[in-house]
Amino acid sequence: MNVLEIVKWKAKPNVSDKQMIDAINEMVPDLKNLEGFINQTLYKDENDYWIDIYYWDNAENAHLSNERMSKKESLKNLLELIQTESVSMKILKPLQRANLPT
Repeated sequence: MNVLEIVKWKAKPNVSDKQMIDAINEMVPDLKNLEGFINQTLYKDENDYWIDIYYWDNAENAHLSNERMSKKESLKNLLELIQTESVSMKILKPLQRANLPT
């Protein structure tokens, strides 16, 4: 079962949804090159928090992803759009999953 990394933040004032989505899309090629990366999905809630969910093969790769991305220009560009004091991150290991019929 996949591990989830959930990153939540608020954008700086005057940052458009398009700017944020474009910045995330620019990160995807770098993410795809990281060991254990499976997928990523971006959301925005009713309080204007962005919630980015990353799917990893295991918790170790999820934890190492930040270090592995730290020197990437794509992450630096994203951080320019974010209120860094608003950032929170959680890594969750699954405990249960319903199996859907095939």
